[in-house]
Amino acid sequence: RSSDLQEKGMKVNQPASFAVQLNGARGVIDAKVHTPSGSVEECYLSELDSDKYAIRFIPHENGVHSIDVKFNGSHIPGSPFKIRVGEQSQAGDPGMVSAYGPGLEGGTTGVASEFVVNTINAGSGALSFTIDGPSKVKMDCVECPEGYKVSYIPMAPGNYLISIKYGGPQHIVGSPFKAKVTGPRLSGGHSLHETSTVLVETVTKSSSVGAYSSLPKFSSDASKVVSRGTGLSRALVGQKNTFTVDCSKAGTNMLMVGVHGPKTPCEEVYVKHVGNRVYNVTYTVKEKGNYILIVKWGDENVPGSPYQVTVP
Repeated sequence: RSSDLQEKGMKVNQPASFAVQLNGARGVIDAKVHTPSGSVEECYLSELDSDKYAIRFIPHENGVHSIDVKFNGSHIPGSPFKIRVGEQSQAGDPGMVSAYGPGLEGGTTGVASEFVVNTINAGSGALSFTIDGPSKVKMDCVECPEGYKVSYIPMAPGNYLISIKYGGPQHIVGSPFKAKVTGPRLSGGHSLHETSTVLVETVTKSSSVGAYSSLPKFSSDASKVVSRGTGLSRALVGQKNTFTVDCSKAGTNMLMVGVHGPKTPCEEVYVKHVGNRVYNVTYTVKEKGNYILIVKWGDENVPGSPYQVTVP
């Protein structure tokens, strides 16, 4: 088993080390480190005592390194170990991004080739795709739970180079990929070299949120929402209290309404979309006193929210 594996604060060109306890097992231990750029380097092993080894390596690049520790040819528990070198900048970490799918290996002219880029846990950053080859390609990129699904349609046969970069000039692991396209020439090919590029500003995704990791990136402006109606300031016990919220000029998002009374939340809040992003809201209250009413368009309060509502 391994211990004292440094998780944080590791820097380029500073030795990193951890200990492996054999617990009486006899055999050969060996360790290799896979760098973010894809090369494999040996680790230095030194025997601390008959039952304990120190494993050292010197990282030369930022990003996540994966360390294989094997005993008699098999991974020890927890291997491969992942170690981050350098700060996890908000600029996104290309070492945490991976890509897979048939489109990275090849395809047929006129047919969409697909691949997926997994950006979970990589922070947010600019993701760029560049495809160089004998023809321009029509590229399309859509969000999916793991990150982004990319498709491209090559128009001439030959070798295409697919470069995927994240958070700046750094290639992700495995990039550039070489894809071999076969089939008839459909267009292009007059020049030897065409370049197609797509740039995506990514949002931070993390795998811990499960189903919500694929929330689309909405484009909205809560300050453009207009709310009207007596229900924003006064409400009566046992009656239907109403107001309208007009989000028609506020872009795309979801309307969230919450009402909380002096002691408990309100009985019922009913939000009805009447068309063109205009909503009618009806709520009923059971007790008198001062209520707080919150209206949000996405994550942002609309103008006037939180409202103070009096129930006489």
